[in-house]
Amino acid sequence: MSKPDTPLVSVIIPTYNYARFLPWAVKSVQAQSTDGVATEILIVDDGSTDNTAAEAQAFGAAVRYIYQKNQGLSAARNTGLRAARGEYLVFLDADDLLGNGNLASHLRLFAARPDLEISVCLCLQTFESRETPDAFWPLMQKHLDLHLCNANVSPVHTFMLRSQTAAQIGFFDVSLGACEDQDFWLRCAVAGKVFACNPEGLVIYRKHGQSMTNRHVRQLVYDAAMHSKVGKALDEAPDFPKAGKFSGWLAHAAGTLACASQVLAFNPALGERLLAEFARAVEQAAQARALCAQGREDAELERIRLCHALQILLNGTVCDRRHFPAAHKALYMVRRMFKDVLRDTDPSALQARHSKLLRRLCVEPEKMLAALAKAHVIHQPARDL
Repeated sequence: MSKPDTPLVSVIIPTYNYARFLPWAVKSVQAQSTDGVATEILIVDDGSTDNTAAEAQAFGAAVRYIYQKNQGLSAARNTGLRAARGEYLVFLDADDLLGNGNLASHLRLFAARPDLEISVCLCLQTFESRETPDAFWPLMQKHLDLHLCNANVSPVHTFMLRSQTAAQIGFFDVSLGACEDQDFWLRCAVAGKVFACNPEGLVIYRKHGQSMTNRHVRQLVYDAAMHSKVGKALDEAPDFPKAGKFSGWLAHAAGTLACASQVLAFNPALGERLLAEFARAVEQAAQARALCAQGREDAELERIRLCHALQILLNGTVCDRRHFPAAHKALYMVRRMFKDVLRDTDPSALQARHSKLLRRLCVEPEKMLAALAKAHVIHQPARDL
């Protein structure tokens, strides 16, 4: 039982024709009560045509069931936001699961950090295909706002945020068919909201269903749109990211080039625009670096910048001098920026160094396994349902 002064956590579960998964998601939330966590579960049915309503209503008063005409995932989450009464918010897709002790681990971090506004925990991805092994999503330990300049931090269900933070930021962008969660967290970061890594909590992200190839292509198109949003944020927000503009532009350059290297294969015009943004980002990074005050640097920040430089060099094969001269010049500029620490240009050596550095920056494997051990009771892969 929860104590009278226990904060209420609203868990918003949008669903569309996921009746077969929904009971598992709800039960994973109900299991959090063993830690004395007070929850309200909001199921937002986005116009399902299967037996979602019956599955949701079978839980009775334990859940709040809200039906709406089909409007998309973002609209369903927004409906949940409007209805939520909790002090804290969590978004859980209907086919995913909270690990045992997940909500309590977030709340402990908030209690220890009164300044904290957004907590991000670990994620284990499981796959319907038996050929694909389960894998942890790498979670950076520090400078999460900076990491958002490069790529998404983590899947949406790994986050807990204060409801007052959500009220200040607004709603999910219903015009985005993917990356709507990354857009939301980016807006939080630009507004200066405080993020922290929670290595004790874990969620299960189950991948299944649609053609993985079609989904990947669609994701990349929206990922490209997000890189444009990041570039605009770096242009317009003077204090974003908190680590400074040199770090931010370099992270953005690395993420943009990584996206371009994949997009060029199916959309050359979009890929070329991404390469132009990559070149611009490197130029901005170089200018910001020249303005940096000389002094002792944060060692963790130096490692992050080196990681992004390595990411750029590893994807630099697409920067063809004849077809993309500006991108080729930008690649040369990155090599010059980091010439003192990147003397070895052998691709296999660069890859090994990047992998080693990334492991150091992310939550350690031992902590991941410890979090998984706590969550194993509700670990139910999609293929076994």
